[in-house]
Amino acid sequence: MLPFIHLPLGACLEALRRCARLTAHHTALQQHPDAPAQRVLSEAVAGLGGATRRRAADAACRRSFAAEAVPARPGPVPRGTSRAGSGRSVWSGLFLLAPGCLAAFLGKWQWDRRQWKQELLDRRQAMMEGEPLDLLALEEEPAEYVRVSVEGVFDHAASQYVGPRTRTIAGNSKQGFLCMTPLRQPGSGRAVLVHRGWVPKEWREEAGMRSSGLPTGTVKLEGILRKGEDPGSFVPPNEPERGNWFYVNVAELAAAAGLPAGAPLMEVVTETPGSYIGRGPPSAMDVLGGRGHIPKVEEQYPLPKSMQDMMHFSVMPQDHLNYAATWWTLSAATLALAVKAIRQGIKPR
Repeated sequence: MLPFIHLPLGACLEALRRCARLTAHHTALQQHPDAPAQRVLSEAVAGLGGATRRRAADAACRRSFAAEAVPARPGPVPRGTSRAGSGRSVWSGLFLLAPGCLAAFLGKWQWDRRQWKQELLDRRQAMMEGEPLDLLALEEEPAEYVRVSVEGVFDHAASQYVGPRTRTIAGNSKQGFLCMTPLRQPGSGRAVLVHRGWVPKEWREEAGMRSSGLPTGTVKLEGILRKGEDPGSFVPPNEPERGNWFYVNVAELAAAAGLPAGAPLMEVVTETPGSYIGRGPPSAMDVLGGRGHIPKVEEQYPLPKSMQDMMHFSVMPQDHLNYAATWWTLSAATLALAVKAIRQGIKPR
């Protein structure tokens, strides 16, 4: 029998605890032979004996494990420098400067467009509100949108139709054409091409509908001088030999109608607002009052544009102002983020 079998139970448990401590200390020494705390542990275990050695070993082991659990704090960063995260903040701020400046430029461009278009509208309105000039009596052709008047006889047999063009009435689109009719001055041989307005497709195809819209004899008209249209990228070329006209080309239309070279184009306008664009849908008050329908009105074709229609652009000055405000708001927000990121990146720690 081994001698420690006869020891009391308390002494056996104390011996087992000592063995466990020594085993843990030995394992720690093998895993971390270069740690300063472990060297202290080995010296303490080697130089002390009994209970004193055990207490010293326990204290050294606790200091070693505590030193490994708490990471070392970095040293102070010199003023004017930044760590890796701060460097990323600076680059992020510099990256945001580009879209911020671009948005500011686009806002300025929209503002300039607004100014240009407003001046164009003011100049156009001043020309259209002036006294009409006798177009056939002028030696030189005036500027576009000048108010003019003509007197002569329509040549309805030589009318040309440009289109198709869509007219919207209360949200419903209707297909039609622009009616171009020569007007000749008797006795002088002079003539002008008159843009009379919009006609529906049926008006062009059915002679019965055209009977009420074909004035005879000498007529006197007022309108504005036009220069034609610039075709878009997807507009096909005109086909004069087949009578297909997709955009207004004054020289080609005048030649097809047998007019002399250089014949001007006059567009008839009316003082009635919205005659060409058409009436809008009923208002909320009309619906609540039981008047939610649009009364049927006999329209006389061709339908000319009104003065109000001639002052309309697809993008009005107010739209340009809204675009400019949007771009400048985006620019201010982006530049504010950029400045904040840069200041955080270069701020001394």
